[in-house]
Amino acid sequence: MLIGGKIRVMNGVDWIENLLNIKFFESCGYHRELRRNEKNMFCIDCNLCFCKHCVSSSSHCFHEWLQICKYVYHDVVRLHEIQKHLNCSEIQTYKINGEKAIHLNPRPQSKDNKTSKLKGNVTCEACGRHLQDLPNRFCSIACKVSIDANICKEHQKNYISNQITKFDHSNENESCISLNESSEVIQTWCISPLKLKKNLHKRKGVPRRAPIR
Repeated sequence: MLIGGKIRVMNGVDWIENLLNIKFFESCGYHRELRRNEKNMFCIDCNLCFCKHCVSSSSHCFHEWLQICKYVYHDVVRLHEIQKHLNCSEIQTYKINGEKAIHLNPRPQSKDNKTSKLKGNVTCEACGRHLQDLPNRFCSIACKVSIDANICKEHQKNYISNQITKFDHSNENESCISLNESSEVIQTWCISPLKLKKNLHKRKGVPRRAPIR
């Protein structure tokens, strides 16, 4: 879960990755006989998509889930639903039936991309698509997640590099200290016997008086 720039993995799999890669609006295999059985719901707890009929007929009704909508043939999600689980700041929003929504993935770039090349024009930091409002930096959830993931990797890389450097410096200091200590011990060991020998030569015997005869 991405909160404050950090992704939390649930059930061993990142649910955001599944949300962005799943193909929505296909027919549900469990409710083929029912109308409006397109899979446009996503369960965060189960990390999978389903149709609206699955909500009432399974345990999904007690789970956290999102409803995916279509906006100009592209998948979007309502802002008030996704922002409970995801930090959606700085992502371009659109109005759908009076409600704010954001794109799951970036829309394909048009061949004539002159608007994005205009001086002073605001573009998405990940894909370069034109943005309508400031201070937005991304056009979709996927774009923000990709940038945040790169930042996290760079911080982790720098942290590991700093730890290795500190470890190397500490080893160098320890080796220098041990060498200095060893030389001092060797010098003491060599000098001590010499001093002892020299002192033995200087030492005189105790004077004794000759016996009286």
